Amino acid sequence: MALAAMLGGSLGVAGGIAAGARLFGTTKAIETFKELDISADHDDSIEIPDMEGRPVPASAADVLPWTPEWTKWPDYERTMWLNRAIKTLWPVYNEAIAKMAIEQAKPQIDAALKGVPVVQAVNIELIDLGTHPIAIGGVKAYETADEESMLEIPVQWGSNARVCVSVRVGLGGMYMNIPIEVKDVQLKARARVTLKPLVETIPCLGAVTISLLEVPTVDLALMLINKMDIMAFPGLNLAVNLGLKMALGSMLIYPNSMSFNIMEGGGVPPPPQGMLLIKVLRGTGLKGTELTSKIDPFVEMTVRDGRVKRTETVSNSTHPEWNEELQFIVDDPDAQSVSVIIKDDDAFNDTIVGVGAVQLSQAMFILNPGTVVPVTVDLYRPEKAGMAKFVGGGVAGSAKGIGKAGLSGGQKVAKVATFGMVGGQNKKNDGNGGKQSSKAPTPDRGTIFMEMQYTPFRAAGKAAADNTPGAQKSNMTLGLSKKQLSSDHKGLLTVTLIRCIDLEDGGEGEVDPFVELEISDPAGSKHEVHTSPIIMNEPSPRWNVKYDYIMVSATSTFTATVSDKQGLFDSLLSLKTLLGKKPEGRKKLGFIKIDVADVVENRRLTDTWALMDSQQGEIQLKLEWMPLQLADV
Repeated sequence: MALAAMLGGSLGVAGGIAAGARLFGTTKAIETFKELDISADHDDSIEIPDMEGRPVPASAADVLPWTPEWTKWPDYERTMWLNRAIKTLWPVYNEAIAKMAIEQAKPQIDAALKGVPVVQAVNIELIDLGTHPIAIGGVKAYETADEESMLEIPVQWGSNARVCVSVRVGLGGMYMNIPIEVKDVQLKARARVTLKPLVETIPCLGAVTISLLEVPTVDLALMLINKMDIMAFPGLNLAVNLGLKMALGSMLIYPNSMSFNIMEGGGVPPPPQGMLLIKVLRGTGLKGTELTSKIDPFVEMTVRDGRVKRTETVSNSTHPEWNEELQFIVDDPDAQSVSVIIKDDDAFNDTIVGVGAVQLSQAMFILNPGTVVPVTVDLYRPEKAGMAKFVGGGVAGSAKGIGKAGLSGGQKVAKVATFGMVGGQNKKNDGNGGKQSSKAPTPDRGTIFMEMQYTPFRAAGKAAADNTPGAQKSNMTLGLSKKQLSSDHKGLLTVTLIRCIDLEDGGEGEVDPFVELEISDPAGSKHEVHTSPIIMNEPSPRWNVKYDYIMVSATSTFTATVSDKQGLFDSLLSLKTLLGKKPEGRKKLGFIKIDVADVVENRRLTDTWALMDSQQGEIQLKLEWMPLQLADV
């Protein structure tokens, strides 16, 4: 009786599954997921149905859910070339993916079976992706305010793939091999791919972030003994899709995502380490050009690549005095140096007359944070420098009788900026048995006297924001609300001057624009101005230059003033000249003002602003904010 019950139950289950496969089968026809066949577009013998003024038949409307996105939405670009490439490469990918999947899956399966004594072994007998490749249903690109490229990519796969697995089960000394076959996998998903950040270093992509905008539609056939499809069992297909939603919801379903770094750190630089305050005191023995000994010198200095800061110009002096303070961000003291360039201010073209550098690594002011260290920089001819990097020697020495700006006679001065092609030395053959002799170039362009003080940051970026009282702990923002900001909130404001558009040219089509970028603190503790290069005869100039404003108050105001550099003829004809006043040498074209608090609240602003006090013209800027906290030294 028991044997008959078991036999009847087995036959009933098998028959029920077989009948369910016929009655409740939900697997769509493979053709509904295939890429549309476009061969009819080139076949003149096929007539196009006349649907003008007639409703679309239900048979045609039912196909739309399975057609590519570009057939329904005009903002999706067709990707025929990409699908053709995938189709060509699919046979190669078939073998490569199958081999890789077997190699990676087998160790994991063996490890998982150690805790399941009933299952003796799982053997992957076949992985075949079939002849129908994955199809990209179009690409939709989004424009955002961030430095990123955001793509929406629908993917569909109506496959004839097959995966055959043999499971060996043992119980009570009896063993059975159960063949399992997965085939006809069908997939439809809508993915968002974000390439962010976009950086100025090859490969220019910091990281790739992938998320699914909705739970993917998945259907497949799971065949067991005698080719019975258990996925046809009522409710099982729904359970599989529910399991996918639960599994992917916390990992891939938007707003969740997975990121893959292309560059180290995902292209995001590490937080800066400190601030370097340089007081440019004076110069001695500066030399002019070969054509004239007269010089109107100013100093340009750089620590971060492309972030140039300069002093004012001293007219007609080979022994100028500046007494100006410049602030610089230090990202990595072991790798960075201070580049020092002396230029002769000329009306048409500034000329480099001397160069030098100070290596930060092992410098006295780096090793003794908070200490003001006197520094001298010997200057060299730019033609001797070539395009090589300046190297600081860090050699300590003594100098007497300095007596300027707080430097007393006999005080020790760090003799830095020893220049050379390799390690501070130039190597050449001296003809002595082929041996190499070293000779450093002679500093013959004068000397610059400075004071340097390094202060490390206690916290920067997110760490500084989290340490700020009242800061929002949300992952969506690092800053405070505008109402919570005060002059005590300090940070780094990085301004990227991108371009100006359609500047006013007085109807003559000639304008030589430049921009003055100014930060002013209402408390009066900070006032700093940077001036962009002049671009000649261009009403829509493009700069793409960056400027750092360090330890800026969050209540400060940023002003960008666009001007036209007037020539000598224009200055002579100006109204001020006619009234007997000294001409300014420029014509104001317009300006904008931005509250730094708006940048702090949003972390970054990238936009195009219309110029005020101007009938036309726009300026495009990007402003970024990073909270900073100085260490107590």
